[in-house]
This record gives sequence, structure tokens and C-alpha cells, in this order.
Amino acid sequence: MRAAPFPALARSAKARAREAADRVVVVGAHDRPVFVGACPRSGTTVLRSMLHAHPDLALPRETRFLLETYRDRQRFGDLRVEANRGALAEWIVRNPQATQFRRLGLDADAAVQRLSCAPPTIGSVVGTAFQLFAARHGTHRWGDKRPMYVLHLPSIFSMFPDAQFINVVRDPRGAVASMKKLGWYGGDVRTAVELWLRSMRSARRAARRYRPDQFRELRYEDLVTRPVEALAGLCRFLGLPPDHIDRMVSFHEGVDVPVNRYHWRVSQPLTDEPLRGWMEVLTPSEVALVEAEAGALMERYGYESAGARVSGQRPAHKAKRAKRAETPSQSYPYPVAARLTTAQRRRHALERVVGRM
Repeated sequence: MRAAPFPALARSAKARAREAADRVVVVGAHDRPVFVGACPRSGTTVLRSMLHAHPDLALPRETRFLLETYRDRQRFGDLRVEANRGALAEWIVRNPQATQFRRLGLDADAAVQRLSCAPPTIGSVVGTAFQLFAARHGTHRWGDKRPMYVLHLPSIFSMFPDAQFINVVRDPRGAVASMKKLGWYGGDVRTAVELWLRSMRSARRAARRYRPDQFRELRYEDLVTRPVEALAGLCRFLGLPPDHIDRMVSFHEGVDVPVNRYHWRVSQPLTDEPLRGWMEVLTPSEVALVEAEAGALMERYGYESAGARVSGQRPAHKAKRAKRAETPSQSYPYPVAARLTTAQRRRHALERVVGRM
């Protein structure tokens, strides 16, 4: 069976359901915060740049304080006490290396004062920081993007019950190939697949738990190949005027993300080249491994298996064994690490990267 040059979405009940979701018009969405998440290397930076290009919405580059403040909320005590809000504000603003607060481009002293005067909840204090960023860009509606948000949706909706969340879905072969190319997990494809699966399973739980006006999924492939249509659907979901889609598609003309090996595509016009890149990066046994592990979800989202197109493809168990044989053995200098099983080492590596996402 010969597959298409890049993943095609078959017309199906799932496709029709997504089209029905496109017709959902969110009323009163003009102040709702917007969050973007996904498995890493799935196109969230491109989508964030597109959304930020809309004049009615402002999303900063990735920050590192929203989930951290929620996780450590007990540390700051009763936020009805102004001094405690001040301590929280100081922690967010005065730790720029840890929180990446400087990416908001705000005056530190003024920000501390405003955050200290916010209503006495974690969401209000954190949200005030993003509101200040939005005001700096001439709007009042704000959002935030960070891949790992998809793993922490209950925390986000606890802080912001009226939030809207967009999960970007990418062909696992493309996401895994991108991680491998960047050297994540030492190039271990199996660990990268586990991260994709973990992200997608969290997204599936969210799709069952939250209303259609709260949670939406967008395929990266649709954003790249049909950007106008994809962005029109997002504008309806977010309650944004659709008059600025051309500006959103031309996001690269005003890019504010440093162009480096991680995000160099944000300075370029959209292209479908990334949809085929995995064919050059993954070996046949790695492709077979990804499809064996993620096949059910791939089918659910319309991603075709490479099938016979990958020459020498082995059955799944043989592919896994072949991959293990291809991976050089690693030395672990510490006795505890040396006693870990391969699966435990993989989980440990996964947790370390998730913690930095």
C-alpha cells in the first residue's frame, strides 16, 4: 500500500465532527484567556506567533511562572494578606532567569506594584502580569503558550475557569523526528514517542471533560496546508474578528522570537516541508516503532501508516528489538543509575525534559 507524500486526513465521521466544531461560535469570549499547548515540537511557536499577530489578542513568548506559582501556592500563604501578594509578585518579577518574566517587556517595579494590588487569588495575580503585557500591545485580551500546559489542564482551568485551550496535534513521526534531530533524550526515539503519547492521552481526557467552547484541537498539518481555513475556525472558537487572518498568515513578517535551531521556521513563510521531514530523519525501524506504539491515535487523527512504503519494515516486536540494537549502550557512572532498568531510565529522562518544557 502506497501512502501519500505527507499525511492526509480522510473524510470520516471524525472529520465531520471537527467541521461541526468549527461552527461553534463562542459568545462573550472577548475577555477569556487563551492557552496553547501540545507535545513539544508540534508547531506551538508558529501558532502562538499567528495568534499574537491578531490585534485583539496578545501572547508572549514562553514564560515559566504560571504553573510554578500554582504548584507552590501554599508557599505564599493567604493571598488576602497584601504582604503575601507582594511576596508572590516579587518572586515572579525578580527571578527573570527562572520565570522568564523579562519576556513580557514590563517595568519590574511597576509590575510588582500592580501584581501586589491584584485580587487575592493565584489566577488574579498571574493574570495581571499577562494583562499588563496585553495592554502594552494595545489590547486587553491575553494568552500564553507552553507545550507542557497540555499535561496540566486541571490546574489551568482551576486558576482560570473561563479559559480557552488549543491543543496542537502533529503527526507523531514528525514530532519525534524533530526531537531526534535536536538530540533530545540522546536521540532515543522510544522516549520521544512516550512523550507524544502522554501529551495526547492528556488531551483526550480533556476533550471528554471540557466543553467545546473550552477545549479545541488543531492539527499542525491543517494549519500548514490550509492556514486561512484553520485560522478562520480558530477565530470563531475564540470569538475573534476574522478580518485579520491575512495578517496572521503573514506572522513571519513581524516575528519576535529569536531565530535559532529550535525556532528558525518562525521567520519563514509557511511551507509543507516539515510534513515530509521525518522521512529523511527516521530509520525504517524507527518509523515502524512509532507506528506500532502510536498507531491507534494516529488513525484517530487521520495519519496514514507508512505501511509497505517503508522497505524492510519488520513486525513491531522485531522493530523494537532492532532499535535497541542500533542504540549505543550508555554508561552510568553512579551506582543508583546503574541499577535502573532501561524503562526506568527512559521515564527519568522523560520527567527531566517535561520539567523543563
